[in-house]
Amino acid sequence: MKNCLMLFALLVMMPALAFAQNPASAPPDPQALASAPNRPGEDGIGLAPARFELPMRPGTERTVVVNIIYNSSSAQSQPCRLMATLGDWTILPDGNIDYFRAGTRPDSAAPWMIYSPGEVTAIPGKIHPVRITIAVPKDATPGDHLAALFVESRPDNLKLEQNQKQLVLRFRMAALFYIQVPDLTRKGSLENLKALADDDGVNVVPTIKNTGNSRLRPWHSIKVVDSRGALVAEMPEIESLPILGASTVSRPLHIDKPIPPGNYSVIYRVDFRDGNPVVEGQTDLSVKARVAEKPAAPPANPETRKRDSNHEQ
Repeated sequence: MKNCLMLFALLVMMPALAFAQNPASAPPDPQALASAPNRPGEDGIGLAPARFELPMRPGTERTVVVNIIYNSSSAQSQPCRLMATLGDWTILPDGNIDYFRAGTRPDSAAPWMIYSPGEVTAIPGKIHPVRITIAVPKDATPGDHLAALFVESRPDNLKLEQNQKQLVLRFRMAALFYIQVPDLTRKGSLENLKALADDDGVNVVPTIKNTGNSRLRPWHSIKVVDSRGALVAEMPEIESLPILGASTVSRPLHIDKPIPPGNYSVIYRVDFRDGNPVVEGQTDLSVKARVAEKPAAPPANPETRKRDSNHEQ
């Protein structure tokens, strides 16, 4: 159990794994590749696949498998008790992910799902499958219906020993589900564009709206040009995190390059991959010269203050 508890410390950030790539789904999220299940030789627990995009018609049923993978290179590693539960999730207007109790969101697919087993004792070096069966109701509405399978730690009761400190950390991972009921629609639009410079570079905030009923995965790029049109900084084309159906997201994009003082134009291009032409937006960027702070005046000598006071009198 000691090694298992130490392992928990490595997994506190593991919910980011929720965007790992499903081989049968769309191109990978760039952010997900850095948090994919553990590479050979690395200790940790991961889920694979951790994203499912499942086109399903009303009245149909399908079973998929989420594998719990426990990598460990230590001969002293111990089994870990894990518990699986269902939940809801969404992407907030600032682009962050939030989670909710199962069945509480209007687009929840959690009531359509059953899974087994509910508890697993993960053995180092082994893969433990969790089977999820999805049964879509006959009256299901078109669009994306979302759910998450959470896997979290459930440590055994610890025997407290005198004069010994023990630390227990909990972790939770999530495999995300898009149950896609036809007919699906995707329609993106660029609603607003802002840019602001800081000491580290440029923050560009596009506001993107999806009026369809299914997620978008836009590709976007940025160029910063001076008054002569010369390129000063850029962000090559990358795929963004999803924009869910019937939602609006304003997620900052950062160009990690300081910009000298002056006036610039920021050109933002986005391909919504919704069958429509690439959209381009432009906004002004003014970078001010930093004003050097004046050094604080040294404190006045008490005798000087006394003489000044007498002189005023």
